Amino acid sequence: MTTLANEVAALGQTVLVLQGGGALGAYQVGVYEALDEAGIAPQWVIGTSIGAINAALIAGSKPGERVEKLCEFWSRVQNDHLIPQGMPNWMATAARNFRAITAGVPSFFTPNPMAFLSPTTGSGQKRPAITRSIRCAARSRNWSTSTS
Repeated sequence: MTTLANEVAALGQTVLVLQGGGALGAYQVGVYEALDEAGIAPQWVIGTSIGAINAALIAGSKPGERVEKLCEFWSRVQNDHLIPQGMPNWMATAARNFRAITAGVPSFFTPNPMAFLSPTTGSGQKRPAITRSIRCAARSRNWSTSTS
């Protein structure tokens, strides 16, 4: 009987490519877990951004401990410890996002408040990004703003 692992092995090298994108990294854990359960072990693991963190956890762990190490990492970066149960989904999501922006995510990142005050060059203007955002919001609501 041919298994999926045998079919994949017959194709040649198995390469797992993990892209970046924050929450996408948590889904990558499930992908790797499914591959592991199917007996498919990649010979190469490549990643960018959060995918590189997952790739490092996979490559740096013993084969039998990889899923456990990935789950351990992602359980440490969960951001819903202080969110009350029973909240509507949209409200819980907003609360998690607000908490991440203001306090960071434990074991993952700490926000830099000065980033909101840094000048940007993407629009050709030398104003802080937050000031432009406030002005754009004000214009869309017909509020009066200073032009300095």
